[in-house]
Formats: sequence, structure tokens, C-alpha cells
Amino acid sequence: MATLTTAASAAGLEHEVVAWDDPSVDWARFACCVVRSTWNYHDDRAAFLGWCARVDRVSRLENSRDLLTWNTDKHYLKEAASFGLPVVPTTFVGPDESPGDWRGVVASLLAAGDVVVKPAVSAGSNDTERHRQVDSAVVQIEDLLRRGKSVMLQPYLAEVDAHGETGLVFVDGRFSHAFGKGAILADVKTMTGDLYAEADISARSADEAQLRIGERAMEWLTRRFGTPLYARVDLLPSAAGPVIIELELTEPSLYLSLGDAAAERLVTAVRSRL
Repeated sequence: MATLTTAASAAGLEHEVVAWDDPSVDWARFACCVVRSTWNYHDDRAAFLGWCARVDRVSRLENSRDLLTWNTDKHYLKEAASFGLPVVPTTFVGPDESPGDWRGVVASLLAAGDVVVKPAVSAGSNDTERHRQVDSAVVQIEDLLRRGKSVMLQPYLAEVDAHGETGLVFVDGRFSHAFGKGAILADVKTMTGDLYAEADISARSADEAQLRIGERAMEWLTRRFGTPLYARVDLLPSAAGPVIIELELTEPSLYLSLGDAAAERLVTAVRSRL
């Protein structure tokens, strides 16, 4: 956040960092409200979306309310896959589904490798776990379902252990920079303040195949919602090539310090929307 606020100050753009769930904030004071580090929205998505609706009535919300609503539930991956984007194979399990509907999926995934279990509404890798045994996966799935959460089942792509994850950052619809992230689930996951999982981050150059996927995703999102102020396309390596693990449009760390003049580009984009 400091990288962005420093760039905003240098550009003479008045700004203030406030919490979305602070009831004392008068959101009408701001010409534009840029959502950034809302790491706790998944604890009460309905409250967060209610906040989005209130802010949208009195200020310009970036990213847009429609985009935030869509992106805060990872069922959007089904739509992305239907469009033809390469997405990590994902099975969704709802709270009303019987064990017979998903136990076979878990067994099938584990027969080929490890399985990743996580809620469809989550941020910062909260409640995201890798399993090597059916029993442990079932325990987590049943716990999430009891809590009324929809669950995602995905194969663990072992290629990430060697090559890590690649994040492509876009500002105002254009590619800005890329970064590499170590495999969070390769070993014991470490959480920071119960908000997000720690990861090894470094600058990285995206290859042609990765950029092609990122640009296709941005073209699709722009047709669907208009140009996002910011976006992050997270890719995992697989035997078939890079695949999308998430489209981060709500609270992504943009690692602006890793991109040459990236913070300045974002400030310019914000100013252009005022």
C-alpha cells in the first residue's frame, strides 16, 4: 500500500486509506473509492456486497460493483471455463449435496495425485488445504459444508512445486508486470494475522503463452463488465501448459514495487476515471 500512496502523493492526488467496514466513514466524501486490501470480506460476503451497494450510490467504486459481486464467489471459474479459458479443473460441492455426489470425485482426484479443498468464497488462501488422503479431505469438506459454504475440489498440480505460480498484473486493461509466487501448499502453510498465507514473491518475466491467456481473460472481462481498473490473472503450470487458478479482481496484492512505474500507471488510471 505504501508504494501506491507514495505515488499518489507525488502526483498530487489526494487520498486516504480507510477500512471498508469502518461505520464512521462518510463514503460520499470521496470522488472514487478504490478497493484494495479487503482481506476479511469473505467472513461476511453479504455485508461486503451491501457496503459495495451503498458506496456505489454515493461515489465511484473501483473495481465496479458488478465485477466485485461476480468475483467474490469463485463459481466464476465455471463461466471462465465455458468461455474457453484454460482453468484448473474444478468441481463445486454445495451444502445441500449428499456425500454420494462428491466422495467419488475426491477418490478419483486422489487416485491421480493430491487434492486441494477450499471454499468458493475465500481470500488469502483461508481454509485452503492440500490433502493426500481421502479421510482428511472428507473431514475438511464436511466441516465447510456444515458451515454453509460451497466447496471447491481441484487437483494439486505438482508442477507448481518446481516452477511456482505466476501472477500477471493488468492496469486499466493493459499488462503492467508479472511476479512469481512460491507454492503455498508445497509445505506447511503460514498465515499472517489469520488474513492471508505468506508466500515467497519475486519479479518474473511472463512468457508468450502466459501473456496470451492473460490478454484473452482481460478481453473477455472487458466485454463482460467494462475495463477493470486493476486485475490479476494467476496462473499455475501444468503438463498441458499454463492454467488459470484465479482471476483476482477484488483484493489482489499487485506487487507494484516489482513493476517499473507500475504504481504511477495505477495512479494515472485512477485519475483518468475521476
